[in-house]
Amino acid sequence: MADKPPFEQALLGTTLAGKYRLVEVQGAGFYSVVFVAHQLFCNRFVRPVALKVSRQTGLTEDTAPNIFGDALILARLLANSDHEGRRHLVQIHDMGLLPEHDGRAYLVMEHVDGLPLMSHMLAQGRCPAATGLRVFKQICRAMALVHEQGAIHRDLIPENILVDRKGSIRVVDFGLAAYADPGTGWAPGAAGTYFYMAPETLQGRSSAASDVYSIGLVMYQLFTGGGPHLGAPWVMEDRPEQARDNLRIKTALRFAPVSESHNEVRNEHRWLDALLARCLENDPRRRFAAAGQLLAAIEACEAGLPLPEAARPTPAPELSEPAVPPPPADEAMESLFREARRLLGSRAYDKVIDKLDVHRPAEWAVLDAAGARALRLLGQAYLGRGDLRQARECLEQLRAAHRERALLPRADYAAALSDLHRCYRGLGLTELAQACQEEARGLM
Repeated sequence: MADKPPFEQALLGTTLAGKYRLVEVQGAGFYSVVFVAHQLFCNRFVRPVALKVSRQTGLTEDTAPNIFGDALILARLLANSDHEGRRHLVQIHDMGLLPEHDGRAYLVMEHVDGLPLMSHMLAQGRCPAATGLRVFKQICRAMALVHEQGAIHRDLIPENILVDRKGSIRVVDFGLAAYADPGTGWAPGAAGTYFYMAPETLQGRSSAASDVYSIGLVMYQLFTGGGPHLGAPWVMEDRPEQARDNLRIKTALRFAPVSESHNEVRNEHRWLDALLARCLENDPRRRFAAAGQLLAAIEACEAGLPLPEAARPTPAPELSEPAVPPPPADEAMESLFREARRLLGSRAYDKVIDKLDVHRPAEWAVLDAAGARALRLLGQAYLGRGDLRQARECLEQLRAAHRERALLPRADYAAALSDLHRCYRGLGLTELAQACQEEARGLM
C-alpha cells in the first residue's frame, strides 16, 4: 500500500472555505503549513494571500484560538487603528475552521512578496547610512503601534523583518508575541532567539524595552555587517546552568562604536554611536522605554538636535543571575512527590490526581521545577486513567515551558515526550504524534 502523502501535498490545488485556492507551499513548521493561495470570488481571481493551515486536527471554537493566538494578538493591534506603523505590519484578512479537512484551522494573511532584511541589504555590500536609517525608522514605526497597545513582539530577528518589492519594511511573525502585564510592565517567559534576546528576557521578563534591545542589535548588524552577539559561545544544551551561563555571555558583550567601521556614520551621523549604545544597555531602565521613544530620538538627531534623554521606564529589579534551576521543593513537596510516585506504581491514578491537582500550575504561570514535576506526574496519572485530553494538556504545558528553560532532567523530559506521543496517537493526531516521537528520540 502506498504511503499517504503529507497533508500539505494533498491540499495543494484544492479550494478551502469555498474561496482560497492553494497554489504552492511557502513554508512548513512544526504546528502549521503556510501556502500561497489565490483568493477567489465566484471563481474569479481577487488577490494572492498567505494562508496558514494547522497541522493539528479536531479543533473546535474553544481550542482553535490556542493555535493561532499570535494572529488574534496582531488582529487586535490592527483593529480600528490608523497608526502610521500599520503599513509595516502584515494584515490579517480572515480565519476559520475546516471541518471538511479533519477539523483543522486556517488563517488568511496579506501575502508579502519580499526578502529577509539582511539578505536583501547586505547582498548590495555596505548598507548606506541613509538607507539604514530609513529601515531603522520603519521598524520603529511598526513596533510603536505594537508597544502603544501594550504588546511585545519578543522575536525581532532579521528573518522576521522583510523588505517587500516596494522597498518597504514589514515586521512579521508574531508567534511569540504577548501582552505585558499591566501591573508589572513585562510578559513572563524566556521566549525568543538567544542571539537577539535582551538580558532580562533570559530571566523571563520581557518588556517593550526588550524589543528596543533587539532592534538595536538588528541595526548594529545592518550597519557593521556583524556583531559580537553572532559569534558568542551560546550554551544550547539542555542543562540546569544554561540560562545562567547565557546571561553571563549576554551581559559581557561589548559593541565597538559603529563609526569605527562605517565612514558615513563617522563623518555625518556620529550620534548613531550613542543612540545604539543606549539601545544595547544591559539594564532595560537605561534604554529607550519603547519604540516610539526611540523613533523620536532618531528624528531629533537627524534634525541636528542633541540625543534626548530617555524617559525612565517603570523601575524594575536589577539584573541578577537567574535562579536556574529554581530552589528544590520543600520537604513537604518532596514527600508529596514520593507518595505520588508510589501511588503511580500501584496504579492508584485517581489518588495521584486528587493529591496533585491542587498543585497543578495555571496555564499562564511561569513554571518552576516543582510545577514541572507536578505536571509530569499528573500527565502520567491521567494517561494511566485513560483521560488522554487531560494528560495532553498537562504534558503540552510542560513541553512549552521546558523549551524555554530546562526544568527536568533529560531522561525525565524524554519520558514525558513519549507519554505525550501516546496521547497524540490515542487521539488520532498522527502528525503531532510523529513529531513528538522524533523529538523524544533526539534526547535518548
